[in-house]
This record gives sequence, structure tokens and C-alpha cells, in this order.
Amino acid sequence: MPVLTMDWNSFAIEPGSTVTDAVIAQVQQQLGVLLPALYLDLVRYADAASPEVSCFSYDLGETCISEFFTFSAQAQPYSLLWYAQRVPGLPAGYLPIARDAGGWLICLDFNSPSVAVALFDTDARRSHWVAAHFPGFVQLWRE
Repeated sequence: MPVLTMDWNSFAIEPGSTVTDAVIAQVQQQLGVLLPALYLDLVRYADAASPEVSCFSYDLGETCISEFFTFSAQAQPYSLLWYAQRVPGLPAGYLPIARDAGGWLICLDFNSPSVAVALFDTDARRSHWVAAHFPGFVQLWRE
């Protein structure tokens, strides 16, 4: 599969990442999944990104990304692997990758062949469909 890239600066994301191919391989092995190419491009550009242009619509309204979780091969607090193990009621096949300002989790949904994106309400333990795939999710971002 070709590597997808994006001009992340257009979303006002500051560059800064130490994520390597070796770290990506370790994380994917621990999770037992292949992460979307464009998501991997993002973590290579800016680990724990906080995009300023990040609002998107879903079935109940609109929200904005607060930050993406740290991408690390260790399950340290607030990292991708840490959230993957610690969310009560998270549907099987969901992987939290970020949170919104209200604390809801933005998740990759591996139940979908295209790896959809969903918003998970941690209080009500309900999910809301956002996009059919990660590139479609990024296309939704606006100020």
C-alpha cells in the first residue's frame, strides 16, 4: 500500500515526533492491527498532535479534537496503548486515538473493512459514527 501523506501544517499542527518505523511495528504488533497509513503519517509528523483546525460534525452536532494520544510502544499514561487497555464499555474493535474537548474518545473502528472513525461517549458508553475511514475523517476538519 502506498504511503499517504498530508500537509499537516495546513491544520495548524506543530511538527515534532520521534516515532520511528520500529516503534510503529511494535505498537501494531501489540495491538494486533495494521493502523491506517494516513494516521501513521500524522504520528510521524507530530506525536500527540493538537490540531487547531480540527472541528467536525457527527450525528449529535459538532465537536473538536483536543489532542491525539502519545504514540509509544509502552503503555504509559495517556498514550495510545494505555487508552487501548483502560476504557470501560469500549466496543470490541475500537481503538481510541484522540479525545475531544469534552473527554469523548475519537476511535478507529476495526469492525469496518475500511477502518471507520467513531466518537465514543465515555459516560453513556455509546458510539457515534463519524467517517468511513481516517482520510475521510481528516477531510471533515474545519475551524
